[in-house]
Amino acid sequence: MTVKAQHKIIVNNNHAYGIEYANKLALLKIAIQMDKEKLPTDFVIHAIRAGLEFEGIADLMRLWSNEDNEQEKNEIISDIQDMLDASSKKGKTEELYVKFNDLDAIANDIRAFKDSLYQRVMEQGGISKLADLTGIPQPSLSRFFNSNAMPRRDTVLKIAKALNIDQIKIDAFWCR
Repeated sequence: MTVKAQHKIIVNNNHAYGIEYANKLALLKIAIQMDKEKLPTDFVIHAIRAGLEFEGIADLMRLWSNEDNEQEKNEIISDIQDMLDASSKKGKTEELYVKFNDLDAIANDIRAFKDSLYQRVMEQGGISKLADLTGIPQPSLSRFFNSNAMPRRDTVLKIAKALNIDQIKIDAFWCR
């Protein structure tokens, strides 16, 4: 290999390293911005760690940083939390299948479950306090309570633990 070819490889490697370093630095700056905006510390730590590993989370963090609309920022935070939850799952998961005719009944059960849980949350200090106790960002909790989507088991467990709830009636058929 010629000296010129070796020099070109070194320059290219240094350039790639420089880009990687710049990307890491940008994510750290976003983490500082998230902290300044009072997002839960656990969330920021997990987001930065995952953002350094997963390009999709890093992209969402950059999108959040550049967004001016507060509602959009909250949606992005919820999306980041969803990706963090999904990326933290290890091993094989077993999927349940639902018959189309059962969807309305399941949606009603989910809504009733979330409404009763929301009442407990409001009695014990509200969404902001729950966000502090669980480390789940407030926008993610608002999305959780306002949607009819099936709740994730780990989210329900975090909420139950924060509220000191020993038992929650959950229909295992729809809780994923």
